[in-house]
Amino acid sequence: MVNEHDAQVKSPDTIDKNMKVGYKLAIEKAISRLPVKNGVINIDSIWAETSLPYDILAEVLRQDDLVLPDNVDRINMKSNVRTKEEVRIPRRRRKKKPKEKG
Repeated sequence: MVNEHDAQVKSPDTIDKNMKVGYKLAIEKAISRLPVKNGVINIDSIWAETSLPYDILAEVLRQDDLVLPDNVDRINMKSNVRTKEEVRIPRRRRKKKPKEKG
């Protein structure tokens, strides 16, 4: 016995397509608000503005149907965010030697 709610549930492919359309619109709107340097926008700034997972963001940005503003020539896809393996080891400061009196 199938109830009405189960019959109305869409397939995962349809939901993914609808979500991707929403992600695309959100990214296009965010790109228009971001600072552009020499016609380039960094993927990290889009990620910080939208808070979308990096994988989804990269997938949507690689689509050909993405509409960019006139002042944006390209999007830099290389991320500058460090991963756990790339964490920088902090350098310790050297203590200053006390001045000798005399």
